[in-house]
Amino acid sequence: MKIKMTKIWLRIFVSTFICALLMPAFSFAQDNKDQKKQEKEAKENTKDDKRIDKTIKKYEESLTKAKDKYVKDGDFREDVDFEFRRLRREHAELAFTTNTNDDDDWVVSNSGDKLPKNTDTMYDNLLAQDYVNRVGQSLVPANSENRYGFKVTVNPMPDARSLSTGTIYISTGLLSLVDNEAQLAYILAHEVAHVEREHWREDVLVAQWVEDETKNVEKKGKLIGGIAGGITGGLLGGTDLFVKLGASLGKSLAKRISNKSFEWSAAQEDEADKIAMTYMLDRNYDIRETQTFYDTLKSAATEDPRVELDRFGDRKRSEERRKYINQVIAVTDSSRLGRTLVGASNFRGKALSLDRNLTVVIDRLARNQKPMAEEMKTKIQNGELLAGDGEFEDILATVKRDNGIIAFYYDMYKLSERNLSQSLAVRSDDALGYFYYGKVLKLTARKEGEKDLALQMFTKAIDLDKRNANPQARLYLALTKMGGRSTNNIQDIVSDLKQYVASYQQMNGGGLPPSMNVIYDYMQQAGEVNYAANAVVNVRSVSSQMSMPVQTAPPATQPAPTTPKRR
Repeated sequence: MKIKMTKIWLRIFVSTFICALLMPAFSFAQDNKDQKKQEKEAKENTKDDKRIDKTIKKYEESLTKAKDKYVKDGDFREDVDFEFRRLRREHAELAFTTNTNDDDDWVVSNSGDKLPKNTDTMYDNLLAQDYVNRVGQSLVPANSENRYGFKVTVNPMPDARSLSTGTIYISTGLLSLVDNEAQLAYILAHEVAHVEREHWREDVLVAQWVEDETKNVEKKGKLIGGIAGGITGGLLGGTDLFVKLGASLGKSLAKRISNKSFEWSAAQEDEADKIAMTYMLDRNYDIRETQTFYDTLKSAATEDPRVELDRFGDRKRSEERRKYINQVIAVTDSSRLGRTLVGASNFRGKALSLDRNLTVVIDRLARNQKPMAEEMKTKIQNGELLAGDGEFEDILATVKRDNGIIAFYYDMYKLSERNLSQSLAVRSDDALGYFYYGKVLKLTARKEGEKDLALQMFTKAIDLDKRNANPQARLYLALTKMGGRSTNNIQDIVSDLKQYVASYQQMNGGGLPPSMNVIYDYMQQAGEVNYAANAVVNVRSVSSQMSMPVQTAPPATQPAPTTPKRR
């Protein structure tokens, strides 16, 4: 026995000794691998920077030529003006369509949620719509001749866009990734800058110039095989611009460039970012929060690559924009950065430089920096600053919850979990938030502890649902218990299912759940074969007898007597 144990210890000693000898070699190989990876990334970044610079240069050259032609060529000027009017008309029609979606554009799920059939419908939350609009209006330059409307659309993908008519949309998906008001201000200010700098009109100018140049090439017989794309791509240096404007010359320019997936050129994006930084600083928002915003976008896209399916979440493009923003911040006067007092407390667990409550901020400043206090008061009076108190946290908690629900139905579980957990950190009494957090955990659970946590979420949702507004929590509680049922909890499962039916009837005019046959099947699996529920006429009786509905409607074979009509 001793000899055997000695051999075992000897083997361990030799193995440990060999590992110790080889460890430096393994470490060196890993370091060398990491170094090569970093060098490769650096080369790719340099290549991307050169490509972006080339794109910007070629676009600006095209724009300069188009502007010059607009001044000198009357026919060209008429074409551009006509196409821009058509574009604005199409944008007005798009806004009308988005604003007038009715109940037919929504569907009620089995869980009782009202969900849009399509993305980009209006978000049904007036408080959130009003808040986002007020933040946006505060960023519009005082001397602007444009009128704006800032609106939230239902879409779990992070997206924001502006129309040439002054309507600016931000999706619930992008809004749900915002940590504070400064970041929201950046997004909205960026879209305002697009409109103020007339970027839509610039695109019409360049598109019309491209089309005219292509026709000139055709006339000279240089268009090979009738493929306009290759020639036009050559005119613009093979950039993404031609893809953006559309490859079919037979379609109207307005239709080509009014597509909602339209990508602004790199030159326009950089200009909009630079102007947005100015708008933010003028209103005391901390522009450094834009860096953190892109960190959040990158993190969300890493967790769930589907976040990148819309243009705002693309990690590569986000990193390009972040580099430019860092350059802007680096050359910003430090005294201006020191005056960034507004940003709102945030969802990252720390506060920014001062409270969101501007009344408190101004009182503090009045004691130490009276001129600045007066400046803040003036900005509030002029609508350049909001004087809310905790409004951002309350509204964004709801937005994050609702986008978490929408993301759940898109099977974007990571984003859904992120949104719901952040929402519950602020609104710890939100029954609906706990319910959907439980649904995410239940569906994605692989470990016993995750299922137990789902049970806790459903139980919490039931306890907090004082209005009995979400009967489905009891159904999911029962289903989760059935996954590991035993003789100890069989009666609990049956009781939960009965209470679900009664609660559903109470909330739905006495009607039975649409999946009653499935409920009976669940009960039979749980050992209950005698229970039967009927539609209730007097709904108030349900609340007094939660376990068994009473006062049933007359059977279909025996119609209720009707009172004769008076003639």
